[in-house]
Amino acid sequence: MKKKIYIPLLFIAAILILYSTLDTNTYIGRFFKWRASDIEDFKKFPSYDFKASTEPFYYVEKIHENLSNLEVNRSKKKRSELFELLEDSGTTAFIIIKNDTLIYEKYLNGYQRNSINTSFSVAKSITSLITGITIDEHLIKSVNDPVIDYIPNLIKIDTTYKELRISDLMDMQSGIQFKDHDLPWGDKPKAYYKPKLRERILELPLEHKPGLKFKYNSYNPILMGMIIEKVTNLPPATYFEKKIWNNLGMEYSGSWSMDSQNSGMTKMESGLNIRAIDFAKFGRLLLYEGHWNGNQLISKDWMNYSFAISKDYKLPEFAHDLYYRNFWWIYANKKESEYEITSIAGTGHLGQYLFVFPKENIVIVRMGKHDKNVDSWRTVFYEIVNHLNNNRTY
Repeated sequence: MKKKIYIPLLFIAAILILYSTLDTNTYIGRFFKWRASDIEDFKKFPSYDFKASTEPFYYVEKIHENLSNLEVNRSKKKRSELFELLEDSGTTAFIIIKNDTLIYEKYLNGYQRNSINTSFSVAKSITSLITGITIDEHLIKSVNDPVIDYIPNLIKIDTTYKELRISDLMDMQSGIQFKDHDLPWGDKPKAYYKPKLRERILELPLEHKPGLKFKYNSYNPILMGMIIEKVTNLPPATYFEKKIWNNLGMEYSGSWSMDSQNSGMTKMESGLNIRAIDFAKFGRLLLYEGHWNGNQLISKDWMNYSFAISKDYKLPEFAHDLYYRNFWWIYANKKESEYEITSIAGTGHLGQYLFVFPKENIVIVRMGKHDKNVDSWRTVFYEIVNHLNNNRTY
């Protein structure tokens, strides 16, 4: 009887000992020890750190607490008050800004105004802004440039890489292999946990010719980061700090995770770690077409290009009005030959959202631990915007 008890105990002890020895400087060690990603992953990765501004930008505040009582659709069959939804859905921060006025701001589930939120894939959209500046500064000639002009070693993997353009990366039409699952041999965890991302990029085959079809791929912004690194001779996070961060009047400090201390590659696909109120400033930058308090940080040409959509960028398999362009999700209605953009979004794992409504001059930020207990945050955001439009008090 004792032997029957001891054997499983010894097995458990062996597993625990093995677990404790896993080296988180390796991919396998990270995969099994860190397991599923969460919003506190910024504590696990080394990072490039940014200081708070000595002259922070503050929104005018006119808080409308009654928005907490606004009824919204959390599912097709259930409506609830906004604040109840925020509590139940793992939301950590929820911010609404209209006409440069902060009208709603809530922090929940153990988070405060000064709590760090990680971006996950919202970082991809910020990568678009960084890329625009490199083009404005003529460090990158054009989005039509072949990627091998900047990363020539790709041609050694597959000669078809010569057809890959920068625009293919940014529109998620690269054709680069991406096994979209969470098992150890999948590319989702590899793009997230690999401690040498440059090496990983330089071993990836193509699944098909570039430019043929949309496939969401976290390797694309990493490869874009390698190009930015090449042309600026700086880590992309440092270039971002100089060109964008230092100019937005950030209220708090922040950071951008890197793959490892030895490699130092900025995690372009996921790793921007800042406070929610500072995330909102990227939305303001979009509303003002790259202009910020007297300075044109990113050219209007780049901003206009980023959101110039056509049927080539439409994603009917996801939503009837959804497009993807330049690392941004774009919602638009087509009227004859014109497209009317209703919203622009950067979105991330576990329900990180930066939504910009250009026509209404509204920015909504939602950060969270998960995105359960709500069918569609986008639906919630649109209900809020419609409510604001129909009430002159806001």
